[in-house]
Amino acid sequence: MIIYLIRHGQTVANAEKKFAGVWDVDLDETGIKQVESVAEKMKSIKLDAIYASPLIRALKTAQAISKHHNLSPQVMEALKEMNFGVWEGKSFEEIKGSDPHRVNQWFQDFERFQVPEGESLLEMYARTSRAFNEIVKDYDVDSDAKIAIVAHGGVIQALLSYLCYGDPSGYWRFGVDNCGVNKVEYVMGYPVIKAINQ
Repeated sequence: MIIYLIRHGQTVANAEKKFAGVWDVDLDETGIKQVESVAEKMKSIKLDAIYASPLIRALKTAQAISKHHNLSPQVMEALKEMNFGVWEGKSFEEIKGSDPHRVNQWFQDFERFQVPEGESLLEMYARTSRAFNEIVKDYDVDSDAKIAIVAHGGVIQALLSYLCYGDPSGYWRFGVDNCGVNKVEYVMGYPVIKAINQ
């Protein structure tokens, strides 16, 4: 079984380095081109299913990929990006200037720190790893099934940390590009990372 973890195309928020978790920001012109490119790249792979976050940037990416496979993306709320609460739509520089105390708290305990009106990394990690297990349980991991999960940078970082470490401690060890394809292949029942940002 092979799982392709694919990040959505670029948005204005990405380009401007602003926090966009549940903020439902659309693809920009560069993002649209990236989506066309990744859809073409995935065209030759026979996918059995495509799962997607409901946020427009991820859903549009999944829909572009699905056109070549006669599939409809299966939307899962649990694949949404982390909720950054009151930090949504702000750049890190803005937040450092206006909320230095909380930024310091975040650096001290990035797993448990919760932005007001948002969620902690641990909460996001728990829901996304549950969603991953919910998807995988419907397939024989030793089969030839090929699945795409189209989501967000943070979600994919959390899933790669889950697969490699069994916890969120590896979250910051992965850099996930817009429309990067990250390939996970099950070998003798174990998930093996075969490619990052392919």
